[in-house]
Amino acid sequence: MKKCDLHIHTIPTISDENFLFCMETLDDYITKMQIDVIGITNHNVFNLCQFNDINTRIGNKIVVLPGVEVNLENGHILVIANNTPSELEDFNEKCQQVSNLIKNATDQLSVDQFKSIFSPLSKYLLVPHYEKDPKLSRQIINELSENIFAGEVTSVKKFLYMLKNEEERLTPLLFSDFRPQSSSVQYPTRQTYFEVDEVNIQTLRGCLMDKLKVKLTPVGNERFSVLDDGLLLSTKLNIMLGKRSSGKTYTLNRIAEAYNGRAKYIRQFELLDNTPGADQFNTQIKVAQEAYVKLFLKEFEEVVQDILQVPSQEQDENDIEKFVISLKECAEESATKDVYSHSIIYNESKFIIPSEQEIQQVIEATIVLLENKNYQDIIGKYITLEQLISLLQELFTKYDEIVLQKKKKEEANIIIDEIKSVLHLKSSSPSISNIDFYTIALHYHKRKLFEEIASGIKREYIIHKEKVGNFTIEISTHPYINATDMKYGRKIALADAFNKYEIGSSYSFLEALKEVGVESDKIHTLFTKVEYKILNSSGLPVSGGERSEFNFMQKIKDSQLCDILIIDEPESSFDNIFLNQEINSFLKEMSQQMPVVISTHNSTIGASIKPDYILYTEKFINAQNEPEFRIYGGSPSAKTLRTISGEEIPNYTITMDSLEAGKIAYAERKRMYETLDN
Repeated sequence: MKKCDLHIHTIPTISDENFLFCMETLDDYITKMQIDVIGITNHNVFNLCQFNDINTRIGNKIVVLPGVEVNLENGHILVIANNTPSELEDFNEKCQQVSNLIKNATDQLSVDQFKSIFSPLSKYLLVPHYEKDPKLSRQIINELSENIFAGEVTSVKKFLYMLKNEEERLTPLLFSDFRPQSSSVQYPTRQTYFEVDEVNIQTLRGCLMDKLKVKLTPVGNERFSVLDDGLLLSTKLNIMLGKRSSGKTYTLNRIAEAYNGRAKYIRQFELLDNTPGADQFNTQIKVAQEAYVKLFLKEFEEVVQDILQVPSQEQDENDIEKFVISLKECAEESATKDVYSHSIIYNESKFIIPSEQEIQQVIEATIVLLENKNYQDIIGKYITLEQLISLLQELFTKYDEIVLQKKKKEEANIIIDEIKSVLHLKSSSPSISNIDFYTIALHYHKRKLFEEIASGIKREYIIHKEKVGNFTIEISTHPYINATDMKYGRKIALADAFNKYEIGSSYSFLEALKEVGVESDKIHTLFTKVEYKILNSSGLPVSGGERSEFNFMQKIKDSQLCDILIIDEPESSFDNIFLNQEINSFLKEMSQQMPVVISTHNSTIGASIKPDYILYTEKFINAQNEPEFRIYGGSPSAKTLRTISGEEIPNYTITMDSLEAGKIAYAERKRMYETLDN
């Protein structure tokens, strides 16, 4: 087995924050972390002179491979070569071509450029950013699939997911992305073991064709190194025991720091000290869940925005009245018409302008059918690819016709307006007022339809229901009961508007909201009251203590977005029944997705949860009269737990002392429980 880190930076580039490379730090890193193979992979740059210096310094200890991290089609890919003299010269020339093409951080190589520069690709080990930003797209990976066998990930969680996922073709690789500098305090622990004896590009490529030949430790994937001092954790559930002030919290802090913001860390007393009041709690839930409300109201918002563009009914009625009056006047004065008013165009109506919106929607829907890959077999049963292409061509032809007609009618209307304007100036006869009856009729039906839609949005409805442990999040809507209930961010009086709401006139209510100054993009939110509830197992609103329990469950659930879950003494905030019935099963479930580390003194968490790995912290005073911490680790069934340096401690003793206050106290409690039971 070879421990490999094929992603190390030694030169600051336009794609990096500035740093000063330190050779001594790199040497110490590979020695302390016991690394066998490294790759020097700077952004779009390869410096042969520096590479030779590094190889001279540490090449007698380990294998140093030349590489480059290339900006490719908005993603990154590692290209790693052999380190023989002839191949180094060739690789250096190819990397110079990359450097000449990528001058700015936003510059990218195209796939064709990449293939041309590094041809033949079979000479190199190609490792794209996969579960790591900036990701190389699946499309580009597929295009290079003959020479890509692995993808780089950022965490143990993602490594194991790719390893276990049978549908995932690529082998996961965990590398440091390290920039060795003199200020480096803690070294990264992201390295991967390759099951190879000899190291060259062909053996590495062959190894990566089999997922079973890469591991997190020399013996497998059940454990992984979390700190640079060699501390191991289980990839599943870890329990940390120890006396007060023995280094548990100190160790948890170090683990969290090693994850650089990607750890979900629930600290001791965090929930107990910050339990929100009912109003604050409801506000927190609202913020977390409002995406569901936005989705629910999205289509209604579009309806409201459309109806806001429609003139009021009063305005349309005024236009009709104006038309009727002008028509009567024109009829009454028909005997006195002059040569100008006798012309047909004098009272001519303008053309109705057609809209291309509907055919645009049909074209977009056809393109979706044409480009869809996932359901092409179902679509093909009913309509062939050739038929879809023919349909699209005919739709484009029709679209061009509509656009042409629109332009002609717009130009004709301009001419009609200009001629009528001149004729009206020369004639004293009255003219008929312009009116578009079709548009007025459309306004009428839109208002009528809006009343129906707005009435529907007011009804009682459950938008979203979600189980979180023994709790239920429920988001529902119902009509407003009074004007006070109708809250708005700014201080705007809504009593008059509510009168319209109460009598059921949705359009009048809309007009009233506009009049009092409610922003147009907020009007749709005032048609129905949205209520956020957290219910307990009995279906009742949660109490103060239950709010803490819910927050804890929610924090655990939120950790799905992180790479590790760390919890410091959850028993400080909750009772044993809740821990046993709710938390244990939840944590067990989470540990199937990511590493979980829990510090505890409680047997309900420490023993009943059945952990996969046990850690025990111990404080002692060293020869310099300074405090130090030892960390023992091992399987729950192991007779002894061991430190990295080999010290041992009986597992039974520390478990009894940590979780049961010692063997004597445990025996006394056991007798007491038996007496009570009898």
